[in-house]
Amino acid sequence: MAYFYSIRGWLEVEPDKFSQAIEVIKSLQSSHLNNTKLGLYLQGWCWHETHVNWTRYLFYGADVTEEGLELFERTLYKLTAIGLNISGYFHAQGEDGERNMIYQVTDDNVKKEVGSVLVAVT
Repeated sequence: MAYFYSIRGWLEVEPDKFSQAIEVIKSLQSSHLNNTKLGLYLQGWCWHETHVNWTRYLFYGADVTEEGLELFERTLYKLTAIGLNISGYFHAQGEDGERNMIYQVTDDNVKKEVGSVLVAVT
């Protein structure tokens, strides 16, 4: 039986660089159209077409297996590798609350750490 993680969080992107970030996501989504599972997991990325004030936000939220968590990490590293000066925060909580990962992104650097339980799982 598969183990699931609930991933949720956001990236902050400067408005003039936002279209580059969206192109990365759309390209990945297009390249996984024939993979039902990974294609579904990539649909967890979302954004607003317009922005409020000076920052654009790219959000992710989905329940994924270990394979989906690895895809999320690869996507996050791909976004930070292109020099968009992004920052953000993501939390991946295992279905039993025992496995938790925190991803802190600051100026295109990802810090991944094991986290404690943030939300009680019943």
